[in-house]
Amino acid sequence: MFFSVGLVACGNDSAMTKMVDFDLAERYGQCLDRKPTAPGKAQACENLRRECERRREELGSYICRSR
Repeated sequence: MFFSVGLVACGNDSAMTKMVDFDLAERYGQCLDRKPTAPGKAQACENLRRECERRREELGSYICRSR
């Protein structure tokens, strides 16, 4: 899990675009529940949020919860 968070934190967009919807929604949901304050984890959560938004705009379906 740490490795996957590291990929997300580093901004490896290709890793996130290959992530299945379920995993993306699950990981972003964890961000919403835990509200991380560490800079790396907060950035990883922001990257996940942006990927959720990108999929909503491009695919027309919002797979991630908003709260």
